[in-house]
Amino acid sequence: MMHTDAEAIWQRALKLLENEMSEISLNTWIVPMEAVSADNGTFLLSVPNDFHKTFVDQYVPLIKNTIKVAASRDFSVEIIVGKPDPVPAAEICSQIDSDNSASSGPVSQSRLNPQYTFDTFVVGSGNRYAHAACVGVATTQGGRNYNPLFLYGGSGLGKTHLMHAIGNHVVEAQPDKRILYVQCEQFVNEFIYTIKENKYDDFRNKYRNADMLLIDDIQFIEGKEQMQIEFFHTFNTLYESGKNIIMTCDKPPQSLASLEERLRTRFSSGLTIDITPPDYETRVAILRRRAQLSHSVVPDEVYDYIASNVASNIRELEGAFNTVLCYAALAGNITIDIAKEALKDQIQPASARKVTCSVVMDVVSRYFHVSVEDLKSNRRNKEITGPRQIAMYLCRNLLNMTLPQIGQEFGNRDHTTVMHACNKINDEITKKPEIGRAIDEIKKRLAG
Repeated sequence: MMHTDAEAIWQRALKLLENEMSEISLNTWIVPMEAVSADNGTFLLSVPNDFHKTFVDQYVPLIKNTIKVAASRDFSVEIIVGKPDPVPAAEICSQIDSDNSASSGPVSQSRLNPQYTFDTFVVGSGNRYAHAACVGVATTQGGRNYNPLFLYGGSGLGKTHLMHAIGNHVVEAQPDKRILYVQCEQFVNEFIYTIKENKYDDFRNKYRNADMLLIDDIQFIEGKEQMQIEFFHTFNTLYESGKNIIMTCDKPPQSLASLEERLRTRFSSGLTIDITPPDYETRVAILRRRAQLSHSVVPDEVYDYIASNVASNIRELEGAFNTVLCYAALAGNITIDIAKEALKDQIQPASARKVTCSVVMDVVSRYFHVSVEDLKSNRRNKEITGPRQIAMYLCRNLLNMTLPQIGQEFGNRDHTTVMHACNKINDEITKKPEIGRAIDEIKKRLAG
């Protein structure tokens, strides 16, 4: 799509955004953005600097929905810093052809975000294991150790950052390697275009000749039978050649219900790692890193206020911090009063809500990225039994429910099953610090 077409869509989107945002936010952050292109299902916008980008990243979902209305079609939204060199608009098949024409050189490295490195990643209790595994893959490619590497967890927890960090590390150390990063949605769109244009050989050459395949949000492959068949053969080709495959997902392989069994088993055959929400200390460390990058002096009480009230994911945490920086830029300095004013619409005063068994199950299920139905089900894999036992333990210790009452709430289980769960968690709290931290975090969320 020509630049003029992208600009026309963006102008229509800006009109729509006038009704969705405050005037100061719109004029300060959104209006200065420029439409670059709208090709291959991706709407590319540019911002003038890194600080601007860190702030507008929080608006990407809103921008994406608005562009969909303005263009009458769905786009993914990508934001870049500065303006890229002008390139001719190309169809997806042309992109595939150009990738294949340099079969001995690096591929798609431009899609790697240079800001996402291991040095800029803040390591905490919820991601330490994932970070170590990613460093291991990046420094020792090939073979079948950690292959495939499957990272899963909720949105905004750092999965994409780690994936880009692997790619950036390998690109820097071995620039001749063909590193291919792709979002699963784009992968699916390319395959659809391949079917339409009968370009199977080009598509397969592009993906099966990579030295390392990084594929983000693999859950988008669910329910797409022909796409799963193609990816199955691509996976096998790379795996048998000793090429690394790294995937991210919002759930573990076993929970991808509409995925072919043979793919589920292959996804689970390497190293599968859960990334959990950051604890308080990690959230403070992330905020301090953001302040350092923006050269801002922030009082400790502001760090504490944000970290104590925004706990769901890193993206929201950084978004809240950027909001405070924006208000402080207008006010002249950063204070706790400025922080409270800036976040008054995001952080509501704590309200005394009644904690029930249903509330406990809801909070536990969201913390561990499982469903309430899973907690009540008869499934016995460790991704479900652990959260289920913690939920039972909390119902017993916070709500003083009887063992039969808890058993009835959790799928009519026998009281001895509940007793075993409570005793096990009580024992593990002293032996496994991560269990204690998880329970403390869940209690904070239950407190409102």
